Amino acid sequence: MGRSPPNVLVIVLDCGRADDLPGGKQAVSNMPFADRLRRESLWFPNAVAPAPWTVPSHASLFTGLYPWEHGAHAKSALKLVSGIPRLPSLLRERGYRTMSLSANHLISPDLGFTEGFDRAAWAGWWEPYYRISGSGRPPHTLENTGSAPAAGLTKLQHGPVWRLLKLSSRVVYRFPFVTDSAGRFTQRLRYPTARELPGVSPWIEPTLDRWLQETPADQPVFTFVNLLETHEPYYPMSEWKSDFTGWLRRGRARQDHVGWLAGSWSPTPDEYRRLHELFRENLSEADRRLATLAEVFQRHGRWEDTTVVVTSDHGQAFGEHDVLFHMLRLEEPLVRIPLWVRRARARSPPGEGVGWASLVDVAPTLAEDAELPQTLVVSGVPLGQLRDRPRPGPVLAAADGLVWKTIIPEHERGRLSDKRKHEFDRILVAGWDGDMKVVYDAADDQLRAYDIRRDPDERVDLWPSRSPEVASLAGEVRTIAGRMAEHSSVVVSSDVEERLRSWGYI
Repeated sequence: MGRSPPNVLVIVLDCGRADDLPGGKQAVSNMPFADRLRRESLWFPNAVAPAPWTVPSHASLFTGLYPWEHGAHAKSALKLVSGIPRLPSLLRERGYRTMSLSANHLISPDLGFTEGFDRAAWAGWWEPYYRISGSGRPPHTLENTGSAPAAGLTKLQHGPVWRLLKLSSRVVYRFPFVTDSAGRFTQRLRYPTARELPGVSPWIEPTLDRWLQETPADQPVFTFVNLLETHEPYYPMSEWKSDFTGWLRRGRARQDHVGWLAGSWSPTPDEYRRLHELFRENLSEADRRLATLAEVFQRHGRWEDTTVVVTSDHGQAFGEHDVLFHMLRLEEPLVRIPLWVRRARARSPPGEGVGWASLVDVAPTLAEDAELPQTLVVSGVPLGQLRDRPRPGPVLAAADGLVWKTIIPEHERGRLSDKRKHEFDRILVAGWDGDMKVVYDAADDQLRAYDIRRDPDERVDLWPSRSPEVASLAGEVRTIAGRMAEHSSVVVSSDVEERLRSWGYI
Protein backbone atom coordinates (compact mmCIF):
# COMPACT_ATOMS: atom_id res chain seq x y z
CA MET A 1 0.00 0.00 0.00
CA GLY A 2 3.01 2.28 0.45
CA ARG A 3 2.75 5.31 2.64
CA SER A 4 -0.38 5.51 4.79
CA PRO A 5 -3.00 7.97 3.55
CA PRO A 6 -3.58 11.14 5.60
CA ASN A 7 -5.94 11.32 8.55
CA VAL A 8 -9.29 13.00 7.89
CA LEU A 9 -11.26 15.21 10.29
CA VAL A 10 -14.66 16.56 9.18
CA ILE A 11 -16.32 19.11 11.49
CA VAL A 12 -19.88 20.31 10.98
CA LEU A 13 -20.86 23.52 12.77
CA ASP A 14 -24.57 22.80 12.78
CA CYS A 15 -26.59 25.84 11.55
CA GLY A 16 -23.33 27.74 10.95
CA ARG A 17 -24.43 30.30 8.39
CA ALA A 18 -21.61 31.56 6.20
CA ASP A 19 -22.18 35.31 6.53
CA ASP A 20 -21.18 35.47 10.20
CA LEU A 21 -18.24 33.08 10.16
CA PRO A 22 -14.67 33.99 9.12
CA GLY A 23 -14.63 34.89 5.45
CA GLY A 24 -18.29 35.91 5.52
CA LYS A 25 -19.79 39.27 4.64
CA GLN A 26 -20.34 40.20 8.31
CA ALA A 27 -17.74 37.95 9.94
CA VAL A 28 -17.45 38.08 13.72
CA SER A 29 -14.15 38.92 15.39
CA ASN A 30 -14.46 36.32 18.18
CA MET A 31 -13.28 33.26 16.21
CA PRO A 32 -9.49 33.65 16.02
CA PHE A 33 -8.68 29.93 15.74
CA ALA A 34 -11.29 29.38 13.03
CA ASP A 35 -9.98 32.35 11.09
CA ARG A 36 -6.42 31.00 11.22
CA LEU A 37 -7.65 27.61 10.06
CA ARG A 38 -9.57 29.17 7.18
CA ARG A 39 -6.45 31.03 6.05
CA GLU A 40 -4.59 27.71 5.96
CA SER A 41 -7.36 26.17 3.85
CA LEU A 42 -8.82 26.16 0.40
CA TRP A 43 -12.07 27.93 1.20
CA PHE A 44 -15.17 28.74 -0.83
CA PRO A 45 -17.13 31.97 -0.33
CA ASN A 46 -19.85 30.52 -2.58
CA ALA A 47 -20.76 27.22 -0.94
CA VAL A 48 -24.28 25.81 -0.74
CA ALA A 49 -25.93 23.15 1.40
CA PRO A 50 -28.06 20.71 -0.63
CA ALA A 51 -30.94 21.12 1.84
CA PRO A 52 -31.95 23.59 4.59
CA TRP A 53 -31.96 21.04 7.43
CA THR A 54 -29.97 18.27 9.10
CA VAL A 55 -31.00 14.92 7.66
CA PRO A 56 -30.78 15.46 3.88
CA SER A 57 -27.59 17.54 4.15
CA HIS A 58 -25.68 15.05 6.30
CA ALA A 59 -26.68 12.27 3.93
CA SER A 60 -25.24 14.32 1.06
CA LEU A 61 -22.06 14.97 3.02
CA PHE A 62 -21.45 11.24 3.53
CA THR A 63 -22.45 10.07 0.04
CA GLY A 64 -21.67 12.89 -2.40
CA LEU A 65 -25.25 12.61 -3.67
CA TYR A 66 -28.11 15.11 -3.70
CA PRO A 67 -31.27 14.47 -1.61
CA TRP A 68 -33.31 13.29 -4.61
CA GLU A 69 -30.55 10.73 -5.29
CA HIS A 70 -29.94 9.29 -1.80
CA GLY A 71 -33.59 9.58 -0.71
CA ALA A 72 -33.01 10.77 2.86
CA HIS A 73 -35.57 13.57 2.91
CA ALA A 74 -39.10 14.27 4.11
CA LYS A 75 -40.82 13.08 0.93
CA SER A 76 -39.00 9.76 0.97
CA ALA A 77 -37.47 7.44 3.59
CA LEU A 78 -36.14 10.18 5.88
CA LYS A 79 -33.23 7.78 6.40
CA LEU A 80 -29.95 7.03 4.66
CA VAL A 81 -30.78 3.46 3.75
CA SER A 82 -28.22 0.69 3.99
CA GLY A 83 -26.43 -0.21 0.78
CA ILE A 84 -25.86 3.29 -0.56
CA PRO A 85 -22.05 3.67 -0.89
CA ARG A 86 -20.78 6.16 1.64
CA LEU A 87 -17.42 7.62 2.54
CA PRO A 88 -16.95 6.09 6.04
CA SER A 89 -17.43 2.54 4.71
CA LEU A 90 -15.01 3.01 1.83
CA LEU A 91 -12.39 4.59 4.08
CA ARG A 92 -12.70 1.72 6.53
CA GLU A 93 -12.09 -0.70 3.66
CA ARG A 94 -9.00 1.36 2.82
CA GLY A 95 -7.60 0.70 6.29
CA TYR A 96 -8.90 3.71 8.20
CA ARG A 97 -10.29 3.49 11.69
CA THR A 98 -13.52 5.47 11.68
CA MET A 99 -15.34 7.40 14.41
CA SER A 100 -18.50 9.54 14.50
CA LEU A 101 -19.05 12.01 17.39
CA SER A 102 -22.26 14.00 17.14
CA ALA A 103 -23.84 16.56 19.43
CA ASN A 104 -26.86 16.39 17.12
CA HIS A 105 -28.91 13.40 18.24
CA LEU A 106 -30.25 12.84 14.72
CA ILE A 107 -26.85 11.59 13.52
CA SER A 108 -27.63 8.17 14.90
CA PRO A 109 -28.27 4.57 13.78
CA ASP A 110 -32.02 5.16 13.53
CA LEU A 111 -31.49 7.42 10.52
CA GLY A 112 -28.71 5.34 8.97
CA PHE A 113 -25.83 7.71 9.71
CA THR A 114 -23.54 5.39 11.68
CA GLU A 115 -23.04 2.75 9.00
CA GLY A 116 -19.36 2.47 8.13
CA PHE A 117 -18.07 3.74 11.46
CA ASP A 118 -16.07 1.47 13.74
CA ARG A 119 -17.42 3.44 16.64
CA ALA A 120 -20.18 6.04 16.92
CA ALA A 121 -21.29 8.25 19.79
CA TRP A 122 -24.19 10.67 19.75
CA ALA A 123 -25.96 12.99 22.12
CA GLY A 124 -29.11 12.65 24.11
CA TRP A 125 -31.81 14.95 22.78
CA TRP A 126 -31.76 16.91 26.06
CA GLU A 127 -28.13 18.06 25.80
CA PRO A 128 -28.74 21.37 23.98
CA TYR A 129 -31.07 22.40 26.82
CA TYR A 130 -29.34 21.04 29.93
CA ARG A 131 -25.67 21.89 29.51
CA ILE A 132 -24.03 20.05 32.37
CA SER A 133 -20.50 18.67 32.18
CA GLY A 134 -20.01 15.20 33.59
CA SER A 135 -17.82 12.15 33.29
CA GLY A 136 -16.88 12.76 29.67
CA ARG A 137 -18.80 9.66 28.58
CA PRO A 138 -21.35 9.92 25.74
CA PRO A 139 -24.92 8.79 26.48
CA HIS A 140 -25.14 6.62 23.33
CA THR A 141 -22.40 4.56 21.64
CA LEU A 142 -22.10 1.72 19.17
CA GLU A 143 -19.10 -0.41 18.24
CA ASN A 144 -18.48 -1.72 14.71
CA THR A 145 -21.91 -0.43 13.88
CA GLY A 146 -24.15 -1.13 10.95
CA SER A 147 -27.54 0.49 10.51
CA ALA A 148 -29.42 -1.26 13.32
CA PRO A 149 -31.05 0.97 15.98
CA ALA A 150 -29.38 1.30 19.35
CA ALA A 151 -31.10 -0.49 22.19
CA GLY A 152 -30.25 2.28 24.65
CA LEU A 153 -32.37 4.85 22.88
CA THR A 154 -35.60 3.62 24.41
CA LYS A 155 -34.42 3.65 28.04
CA LEU A 156 -35.94 6.01 30.58
CA GLN A 157 -38.82 6.97 28.29
CA HIS A 158 -41.43 6.45 30.97
CA GLY A 159 -42.23 8.01 34.28
CA PRO A 160 -42.70 11.57 35.59
CA VAL A 161 -39.05 12.71 35.24
CA TRP A 162 -38.96 11.81 31.55
CA ARG A 163 -42.30 13.51 30.92
CA LEU A 164 -41.06 16.63 32.70
CA LEU A 165 -37.90 16.71 30.57
CA LYS A 166 -39.91 16.42 27.36
CA LEU A 167 -42.33 19.12 28.45
CA SER A 168 -39.53 21.49 29.37
CA SER A 169 -37.81 20.94 26.03
CA ARG A 170 -40.97 22.05 24.26
CA VAL A 171 -41.29 25.30 26.20
CA VAL A 172 -37.58 26.15 26.24
CA TYR A 173 -37.83 28.11 23.02
CA ARG A 174 -40.41 30.40 24.54
CA PHE A 175 -38.70 30.79 27.93
CA PRO A 176 -35.04 29.78 27.29
CA PHE A 177 -33.70 31.49 30.43
CA VAL A 178 -35.58 28.97 32.61
CA THR A 179 -33.66 25.91 31.45
CA ASP A 180 -30.46 27.94 31.10
CA SER A 181 -30.62 29.00 34.75
CA ALA A 182 -31.58 25.48 35.86
CA GLY A 183 -28.58 24.06 34.04
CA ARG A 184 -26.20 26.66 35.46
CA PHE A 185 -27.47 26.07 38.99
CA THR A 186 -27.12 22.30 38.67
CA GLN A 187 -23.67 22.66 37.11
CA ARG A 188 -22.51 24.79 40.03
CA LEU A 189 -23.81 22.30 42.60
CA ARG A 190 -22.43 19.17 40.93
CA TYR A 191 -19.17 20.52 39.48
CA PRO A 192 -18.14 23.64 41.43
CA THR A 193 -14.69 23.84 39.79
CA ALA A 194 -15.87 23.26 36.19
CA ARG A 195 -16.78 25.85 33.55
CA GLU A 196 -20.03 27.55 34.46
CA LEU A 197 -21.57 26.84 31.07
CA PRO A 198 -19.96 23.90 29.26
CA GLY A 199 -20.36 23.42 25.55
CA VAL A 200 -23.09 21.23 24.18
CA SER A 201 -22.06 17.57 24.55
CA PRO A 202 -18.74 18.22 26.36
CA TRP A 203 -17.98 14.48 26.18
CA ILE A 204 -16.89 14.82 22.54
CA GLU A 205 -13.25 15.85 23.12
CA PRO A 206 -12.46 13.35 25.91
CA THR A 207 -14.09 10.55 23.89
CA LEU A 208 -11.97 11.48 20.88
CA ASP A 209 -8.87 11.59 23.06
CA ARG A 210 -9.47 8.07 24.42
CA TRP A 211 -10.20 6.70 20.96
CA LEU A 212 -7.01 8.13 19.45
CA GLN A 213 -5.04 6.82 22.42
CA GLU A 214 -6.16 3.27 21.69
CA THR A 215 -5.66 3.55 17.91
CA PRO A 216 -2.27 2.44 16.52
CA ALA A 217 -0.17 5.50 15.69
CA ASP A 218 0.45 4.28 12.13
CA GLN A 219 -3.23 3.64 11.34
CA PRO A 220 -5.01 6.54 9.58
CA VAL A 221 -8.26 7.76 11.13
CA PHE A 222 -11.44 9.28 9.76
CA THR A 223 -13.25 11.34 12.39
CA PHE A 224 -16.61 13.03 11.91
CA VAL A 225 -17.71 15.61 14.49
CA ASN A 226 -20.96 17.55 14.70
CA LEU A 227 -20.88 20.57 17.06
CA LEU A 228 -24.08 22.26 18.17
CA GLU A 229 -23.00 25.65 19.56
CA THR A 230 -24.40 27.35 16.45
CA HIS A 231 -27.81 25.61 16.70
CA GLU A 232 -30.72 27.02 18.67
CA PRO A 233 -31.54 27.33 21.54
CA TYR A 234 -29.00 30.09 22.16
CA TYR A 235 -28.00 30.82 25.73
CA PRO A 236 -26.03 33.93 26.71
CA MET A 237 -22.30 33.36 27.12
CA SER A 238 -22.03 35.87 29.96
CA GLU A 239 -21.93 34.62 33.54
CA TRP A 240 -24.95 35.45 35.64
CA LYS A 241 -22.73 36.23 38.65
CA SER A 242 -20.88 39.12 37.01
CA ASP A 243 -23.52 40.32 34.56
CA PHE A 244 -26.94 39.18 35.77
CA THR A 245 -28.81 42.03 34.06
CA GLY A 246 -27.12 41.36 30.71
CA TRP A 247 -27.66 37.61 31.06
CA LEU A 248 -31.35 38.07 31.83
CA ARG A 249 -31.90 40.56 28.99
CA ARG A 250 -30.37 38.25 26.40
CA GLY A 251 -31.66 35.05 27.96
CA ARG A 252 -35.27 36.21 27.76
CA ALA A 253 -35.13 36.42 23.96
CA ARG A 254 -37.97 34.26 22.69
CA GLN A 255 -36.85 31.53 20.27
CA ASP A 256 -40.21 29.96 19.50
CA HIS A 257 -39.74 28.36 16.08
CA VAL A 258 -42.93 26.32 16.37
CA GLY A 259 -44.97 29.37 17.38
CA TRP A 260 -43.57 31.23 14.38
CA LEU A 261 -44.51 28.37 12.05
CA ALA A 262 -48.01 28.16 13.47
CA GLY A 263 -48.45 31.91 13.09
CA SER A 264 -49.06 32.41 16.81
CA TRP A 265 -45.92 34.56 17.14
CA SER A 266 -44.55 37.13 14.72
CA PRO A 267 -41.11 38.33 15.87
CA THR A 268 -40.44 42.05 15.71
CA PRO A 269 -37.31 43.37 13.96
CA ASP A 270 -35.79 43.94 17.41
CA GLU A 271 -36.50 40.33 18.44
CA TYR A 272 -34.86 39.04 15.25
CA ARG A 273 -31.87 41.29 15.92
CA ARG A 274 -31.43 40.04 19.48
CA LEU A 275 -31.53 36.41 18.32
CA HIS A 276 -28.91 37.16 15.70
CA GLU A 277 -26.74 38.79 18.36
CA LEU A 278 -27.04 35.68 20.54
CA PHE A 279 -25.99 33.50 17.62
CA ARG A 280 -22.96 35.66 16.95
CA GLU A 281 -22.02 35.66 20.64
CA ASN A 282 -22.11 31.85 20.72
CA LEU A 283 -19.61 31.64 17.87
CA SER A 284 -16.82 32.22 20.40
CA GLU A 285 -17.69 28.90 22.05
CA ALA A 286 -17.72 27.19 18.65
CA ASP A 287 -14.23 28.58 18.09
CA ARG A 288 -13.05 27.17 21.43
CA ARG A 289 -14.40 23.74 20.50
CA LEU A 290 -12.57 23.81 17.16
CA ALA A 291 -9.32 24.70 18.90
CA THR A 292 -9.81 21.92 21.46
CA LEU A 293 -10.35 19.32 18.73
CA ALA A 294 -7.12 20.46 17.09
CA GLU A 295 -5.31 20.17 20.43
CA VAL A 296 -6.46 16.56 20.79
CA PHE A 297 -5.08 15.69 17.34
CA GLN A 298 -1.85 17.55 18.13
CA ARG A 299 -1.44 15.68 21.41
CA HIS A 300 -1.47 12.41 19.47
CA GLY A 301 0.92 13.69 16.80
CA ARG A 302 -1.68 13.59 14.03
CA TRP A 303 -2.60 17.20 13.32
CA GLU A 304 0.00 18.00 10.66
CA ASP A 305 -0.91 14.90 8.65
CA THR A 306 -4.67 15.48 8.83
CA THR A 307 -6.94 16.85 6.12
CA VAL A 308 -9.45 19.05 7.96
CA VAL A 309 -12.86 20.02 6.58
CA VAL A 310 -14.91 22.66 8.39
CA THR A 311 -18.42 23.23 7.12
CA SER A 312 -22.11 23.31 8.10
CA ASP A 313 -25.18 21.31 7.18
CA HIS A 314 -27.22 24.45 6.45
CA GLY A 315 -27.52 28.10 7.37
CA GLN A 316 -29.77 30.01 9.75
CA ALA A 317 -32.18 32.91 9.22
CA PHE A 318 -32.90 35.75 11.62
CA GLY A 319 -35.74 37.59 9.93
CA GLU A 320 -34.47 37.66 6.36
CA HIS A 321 -37.57 37.20 4.19
CA ASP A 322 -39.39 36.95 7.54
CA VAL A 323 -37.91 33.48 8.18
CA LEU A 324 -36.82 32.21 11.61
CA PHE A 325 -34.01 29.67 11.98
CA HIS A 326 -33.96 26.97 9.26
CA MET A 327 -35.89 24.35 7.21
CA LEU A 328 -38.57 24.74 4.55
CA ARG A 329 -37.06 27.48 2.37
CA LEU A 330 -34.05 28.13 0.11
CA GLU A 331 -33.26 31.81 0.64
CA GLU A 332 -29.53 32.48 0.90
CA PRO A 333 -29.22 32.67 4.73
CA LEU A 334 -30.68 29.16 4.99
CA VAL A 335 -28.35 27.41 2.53
CA ARG A 336 -25.10 29.38 2.27
CA ILE A 337 -22.48 27.63 4.39
CA PRO A 338 -18.77 27.80 5.21
CA LEU A 339 -16.62 25.24 3.40
CA TRP A 340 -12.91 25.12 4.21
CA VAL A 341 -10.50 22.30 3.39
CA ARG A 342 -7.04 22.27 4.93
CA ARG A 343 -5.49 19.46 2.93
CA ALA A 344 -2.58 17.48 4.37
CA ARG A 345 0.64 17.00 2.38
CA ALA A 346 0.14 20.22 0.39
CA ARG A 347 -2.15 18.53 -2.13
CA SER A 348 -3.95 21.84 -2.55
CA PRO A 349 -2.48 25.19 -1.44
CA PRO A 350 -4.59 27.57 0.64
CA GLY A 351 -6.62 30.28 -1.00
CA GLU A 352 -10.07 31.32 -2.12
CA GLY A 353 -11.91 28.97 -4.47
CA VAL A 354 -13.53 30.42 -7.57
CA GLY A 355 -16.29 27.93 -8.33
CA TRP A 356 -19.61 27.27 -6.66
CA ALA A 357 -19.18 24.47 -4.11
CA SER A 358 -21.46 22.11 -2.20
CA LEU A 359 -21.48 19.47 0.51
CA VAL A 360 -21.73 16.89 -2.29
CA ASP A 361 -18.12 17.82 -3.15
CA VAL A 362 -16.71 16.78 0.23
CA ALA A 363 -16.88 12.99 -0.31
CA PRO A 364 -15.07 13.00 -3.68
CA THR A 365 -12.45 15.39 -2.29
CA LEU A 366 -11.65 13.12 0.64
CA ALA A 367 -11.83 10.00 -1.54
CA GLU A 368 -9.17 11.60 -3.73
CA ASP A 369 -6.96 12.37 -0.72
CA ALA A 370 -7.25 8.79 0.53
CA GLU A 371 -6.59 7.41 -2.96
CA LEU A 372 -9.56 5.10 -2.68
CA PRO A 373 -9.18 2.19 -5.07
CA GLN A 374 -12.97 1.97 -5.51
CA THR A 375 -14.60 4.81 -7.38
CA LEU A 376 -17.27 6.59 -5.33
CA VAL A 377 -20.17 7.42 -7.64
CA VAL A 378 -21.11 11.00 -6.77
CA SER A 379 -22.72 14.14 -8.11
CA GLY A 380 -19.97 16.32 -6.62
CA VAL A 381 -16.48 17.11 -7.85
CA PRO A 382 -13.14 17.24 -5.98
CA LEU A 383 -12.87 20.74 -4.57
CA GLY A 384 -9.37 21.23 -5.90
CA GLN A 385 -10.91 21.43 -9.38
CA LEU A 386 -12.90 24.50 -8.31
CA ARG A 387 -9.96 26.48 -6.99
CA ASP A 388 -9.20 28.43 -10.16
CA ARG A 389 -12.13 27.75 -12.47
CA PRO A 390 -15.93 27.70 -12.41
CA ARG A 391 -17.92 24.61 -11.64
CA PRO A 392 -18.67 22.62 -14.80
CA GLY A 393 -22.40 22.71 -14.05
CA PRO A 394 -24.87 24.21 -11.58
CA VAL A 395 -24.89 23.57 -7.84
CA LEU A 396 -28.30 22.51 -6.54
CA ALA A 397 -30.45 22.37 -3.40
CA ALA A 398 -33.95 21.24 -2.45
CA ALA A 399 -36.37 21.98 0.37
CA ASP A 400 -38.67 19.06 1.18
CA GLY A 401 -41.58 20.83 2.89
CA LEU A 402 -43.04 19.83 6.22
CA VAL A 403 -41.58 16.76 7.89
CA TRP A 404 -44.29 14.14 7.36
CA LYS A 405 -47.68 15.85 7.44
CA THR A 406 -46.75 18.64 9.81
CA ILE A 407 -43.94 19.81 12.06
CA ILE A 408 -46.41 21.52 14.37
CA PRO A 409 -47.13 19.76 17.70
CA GLU A 410 -50.73 18.74 18.27
CA HIS A 411 -51.46 21.59 20.68
CA GLU A 412 -50.46 24.11 17.97
CA ARG A 413 -52.06 22.48 14.93
CA GLY A 414 -55.38 24.18 15.39
CA ARG A 415 -53.64 27.53 14.98
CA LEU A 416 -52.06 26.58 11.66
CA SER A 417 -54.17 28.15 8.96
CA ASP A 418 -54.59 26.69 5.49
CA LYS A 419 -52.52 29.60 4.23
CA ARG A 420 -49.61 28.65 6.48
CA LYS A 421 -49.86 25.01 5.46
CA HIS A 422 -49.80 25.99 1.79
CA GLU A 423 -46.90 28.35 2.40
CA PHE A 424 -44.65 25.77 4.07
CA ASP A 425 -45.61 22.30 2.82
CA ARG A 426 -44.08 22.53 -0.62
CA ILE A 427 -41.13 21.31 -2.62
CA LEU A 428 -38.66 24.00 -3.66
CA VAL A 429 -35.59 23.41 -5.82
CA ALA A 430 -32.85 25.95 -6.49
CA GLY A 431 -29.89 26.02 -8.84
CA TRP A 432 -26.90 28.38 -8.91
CA ASP A 433 -24.82 28.89 -12.05
CA GLY A 434 -22.51 31.82 -12.63
CA ASP A 435 -24.25 34.97 -11.40
CA MET A 436 -27.73 33.51 -11.53
CA LYS A 437 -29.94 31.64 -9.08
CA VAL A 438 -33.19 30.01 -10.25
CA VAL A 439 -35.83 28.73 -7.80
CA TYR A 440 -38.72 26.48 -8.75
CA ASP A 441 -41.80 26.31 -6.50
CA ALA A 442 -43.54 23.03 -7.28
CA ALA A 443 -46.70 23.91 -5.34
CA ASP A 444 -47.44 26.98 -7.44
CA ASP A 445 -45.57 25.82 -10.58
CA GLN A 446 -43.64 29.08 -10.42
CA LEU A 447 -40.08 30.01 -11.37
CA ARG A 448 -38.05 32.89 -9.94
CA ALA A 449 -34.63 34.12 -11.02
CA TYR A 450 -32.11 36.38 -9.26
CA ASP A 451 -28.78 37.90 -10.13
CA ILE A 452 -27.25 36.64 -6.91
CA ARG A 453 -24.04 38.65 -7.23
CA ARG A 454 -25.77 42.01 -7.58
CA ASP A 455 -28.83 41.10 -5.55
CA PRO A 456 -27.73 38.70 -2.76
CA ASP A 457 -30.86 39.54 -0.74
CA GLU A 458 -33.07 38.22 -3.57
CA ARG A 459 -35.24 41.31 -3.78
CA VAL A 460 -35.65 41.60 -7.57
CA ASP A 461 -37.20 38.66 -9.43
CA LEU A 462 -35.80 38.69 -12.98
CA TRP A 463 -38.07 35.98 -14.34
CA PRO A 464 -39.17 36.00 -17.16
CA SER A 465 -36.90 38.76 -18.53
CA ARG A 466 -33.81 36.53 -18.10
CA SER A 467 -35.62 33.28 -18.90
CA PRO A 468 -33.79 32.59 -22.19
CA GLU A 469 -30.46 32.89 -20.40
CA VAL A 470 -31.38 30.40 -17.67
CA ALA A 471 -33.70 28.10 -19.61
CA SER A 472 -31.48 25.05 -19.14
CA LEU A 473 -31.15 25.63 -15.40
CA ALA A 474 -34.90 26.21 -15.09
CA GLY A 475 -35.59 22.92 -16.84
CA GLU A 476 -33.21 21.09 -14.51
CA VAL A 477 -34.78 22.38 -11.28
CA ARG A 478 -38.25 21.53 -12.62
CA THR A 479 -37.15 17.96 -13.32
CA ILE A 480 -35.61 17.58 -9.87
CA ALA A 481 -38.81 18.77 -8.20
CA GLY A 482 -40.66 16.02 -10.04
CA ARG A 483 -38.19 13.44 -8.74
CA MET A 484 -38.65 14.70 -5.18
CA ALA A 485 -42.45 14.44 -5.46
CA GLU A 486 -42.34 10.85 -6.76
CA HIS A 487 -41.00 9.39 -3.53
CA SER A 488 -43.20 7.41 -1.15
CA SER A 489 -44.53 8.58 2.18
CA VAL A 490 -42.37 8.40 5.28
CA VAL A 491 -42.54 5.77 8.03
CA VAL A 492 -40.28 6.23 11.06
CA SER A 493 -39.90 4.72 14.50
CA SER A 494 -41.67 6.26 17.48
CA ASP A 495 -38.32 7.08 19.13
CA VAL A 496 -37.09 9.07 16.14
CA GLU A 497 -40.45 10.85 16.07
CA GLU A 498 -40.10 11.82 19.73
CA ARG A 499 -36.59 13.18 19.22
CA LEU A 500 -37.61 15.21 16.18
CA ARG A 501 -40.59 16.52 18.10
CA SER A 502 -38.37 17.61 21.00
CA TRP A 503 -36.56 19.99 18.65
CA GLY A 504 -39.69 21.36 17.01
CA TYR A 505 -39.24 19.39 13.78
CA ILE A 506 -42.61 17.67 14.30
